[in-house]
Amino acid sequence: MTYTRTRPRAPRHSLGDDSLLAPTFWDELQILLLGATALPASEADPDDNINQTEGGGSTSAADFNAGAVCKPRNLPALSAVRSFQGQLNRVAQVKGFAKIATDGSVGPATLSLFRKVQAAAGGGAIMGDPSSCMGVAPDVDVLGAQVQTFADALGAPTTVSSAISLSPPTIVTKSGKTVVAPDAGIAGSLATLSGVEKIALLGVAGGIGYLLYTRGKKKRRR
Repeated sequence: MTYTRTRPRAPRHSLGDDSLLAPTFWDELQILLLGATALPASEADPDDNINQTEGGGSTSAADFNAGAVCKPRNLPALSAVRSFQGQLNRVAQVKGFAKIATDGSVGPATLSLFRKVQAAAGGGAIMGDPSSCMGVAPDVDVLGAQVQTFADALGAPTTVSSAISLSPPTIVTKSGKTVVAPDAGIAGSLATLSGVEKIALLGVAGGIGYLLYTRGKKKRRR
């Protein structure tokens, strides 16, 4: 009996999804361009109060949307998560752990690295319950400070690289709108394109990818 190997189909996940799996550049581009259109921060609904936390200070459960991946509802919470992820990456640099994208989404990859960092610190030095994202996200500002203290004790560099991702940092507001962080760059600009513009750009990208693929095949045949 013979067996054939088939490539596993890439899982579908939403814009900004923090996943343990590492999709290819093409996978991420499709996710970005096929995702729902996001708003720039300047066009967010004033009633969503995206520039402040619900309590006006420290982050809390009210600042996050619960689910498999916890998305911030406002920009201060997003900033706190990204800072937290950056501190985790500092520890990862020293310990040799796989780094994560600083995308502001508390999902499987962030929780996995947090567990490793928490265990490495030992002795209850870093609090939090990484069994779910809501066991970490509400206290992300405090946990970020604890991870920073551990990273400093390890002599980790102040800034380190992070995993590359095409998913821009976004928030999902109280009214359910996806808003791109002001510093999201090119990926953020792509996320705010209309559906028609995204489909057109995806078609162009697909055409370029096909030409590069066929050209590569011709070169190998020579």
